[in-house]
Amino acid sequence: MHLCPNCVEPLRSRTMSNFTVDECPLCDGLWFDDQVPETMVCTVDKPQFFFEPIAFERKREVPEGELQCPRCKVKMAVYDVRGTPVDVCPECRGMWLDSHELRKILAD
Repeated sequence: MHLCPNCVEPLRSRTMSNFTVDECPLCDGLWFDDQVPETMVCTVDKPQFFFEPIAFERKREVPEGELQCPRCKVKMAVYDVRGTPVDVCPECRGMWLDSHELRKILAD
């Protein structure tokens, strides 16, 4: 079981037609394995619930730049993607997006 790097809750997997994303039921953060963002962007029927998170509360927040990869357990690096800070694992190249960050990135 993988845990949310932000609030340490178990992540749940959502499988779409050709990709899987792990999401946190508490903070609505999203974990994308390497190459999944590219696959998702090219998919015609993008799942709307990824773009409109509904988190009501946050149990705990880890400071930016201190998140651990839910897969590798190493500290993730922060990169700027279209003006949005994105956490990326240097080992597995997975990406963590906090609530609403996916919509911000794709809006440009």
